[in-house]
Amino acid sequence: MPAWAPLTRPGLPSWRPGALPVFQLYALERGESLDVGWVPAHDFSYIMARLFRTLGLNGITALKASLMVGMLLLGLATFAWSRRLWGDRAGILAAMLVVYAPVFLSSLYIVGATGAVWLLLGVSVWGWAWFLNGWRRWLGWFVGAPLTMLSAITLLRASSHLQTPTINLLFEAPWFWATSVIQRQTPLAWSPGLPLLALAIMASWLMASLARKEGMPHRRAMLILTPVAWLLLFSATALPVGWAWLLILVDVALMAIIAASLLALQPLLKTPAQWAALLIMPLLAAGPALSPTFQRYPIPEQPVAWFGPKQILLIDAQMPSPPEPGSTLVMNAYWQATQPIDFDYNIFIHVTDDAGRMVTQLDTQPQLGGKPMTSWQVGEGIPDQYTLNIPADAPASLHVRLGLYNWQTGERLRLSDGADAITFEK
Repeated sequence: MPAWAPLTRPGLPSWRPGALPVFQLYALERGESLDVGWVPAHDFSYIMARLFRTLGLNGITALKASLMVGMLLLGLATFAWSRRLWGDRAGILAAMLVVYAPVFLSSLYIVGATGAVWLLLGVSVWGWAWFLNGWRRWLGWFVGAPLTMLSAITLLRASSHLQTPTINLLFEAPWFWATSVIQRQTPLAWSPGLPLLALAIMASWLMASLARKEGMPHRRAMLILTPVAWLLLFSATALPVGWAWLLILVDVALMAIIAASLLALQPLLKTPAQWAALLIMPLLAAGPALSPTFQRYPIPEQPVAWFGPKQILLIDAQMPSPPEPGSTLVMNAYWQATQPIDFDYNIFIHVTDDAGRMVTQLDTQPQLGGKPMTSWQVGEGIPDQYTLNIPADAPASLHVRLGLYNWQTGERLRLSDGADAITFEK
């Protein structure tokens, strides 16, 4: 429960995609798709979220509900797989080791890789089906294989900003002792978790010592699975970052099954006190990954504008009252950087008449200079407010235009449709 409990908080996790997954969900409902490589449209989370949308939930709640369901199903599938091999207590331990693996939780709450949930679910269903018989085995493979492959494709597309892990990062989360909560600037934890790895090492050693004994449960399958799992883990450091990420996530499920076998190989660990201690270890390994920060801001069904090459997103812009002669115009805006920004662009707001003549204008840095764009973190929601006094002798019909420009050259940053500003009609 603590793994998905953060999703019950208001708003979205402070993950790197920011509001983009919600906009992608709304776009898919319209039969469209956001052309954003790092937020793939073919994520199974959107299929599940659209089912929740039929119940009247908004996009944010529906997306989080789909992830909660996915994590519950992941725990159940891992439990069923390990239980089939080693029994109930081993099933619970394996489920805990998977769901609380630092690499899994940080992939979700930092990177915003919702596909990680469904990748691990597909692997667990596929592995469980391997030990079933008849039509149930084929049904499990029919569900697990495409779920795994589809999720793998989405994760490969979302891995462009990650850095290839080194061997030491496989055994430790670099942020574990440095922070009490994880945020979007926190690096991804590549480690499956020290408890998982320690238990898997112990189980592998016992399996090796019992390898020639026919009485070892599921001897043939485990003698194949164990070396494969360790080979996948260490080969990840020599592969491109996307493939390394996939292998480590897949290996979390495999290692959890190996680790859970320790209860069958060493029956003393089934005593209540020993078993309870084993269950606490994954929670401790998760550390700050169970306390992600969240951010709340309005997310309409479509973004207001997208500036530059998919670089700066204007999530929402609202004027409490329309522009009128002699009034004060107030605009509340929410921005997001979808890529690193290398220049502190100015924001301009022009109020014009029907002929395009300037009535009044505002040129400013975000938050009056308090939050220049080069300081924006990718995925961070930036609230801002702009105030303009409209002359009393202004014409009755007024238009408001907003845009960004390079204050050194005067060149305006183009919108995705080629325009140099967005116009808000009265």
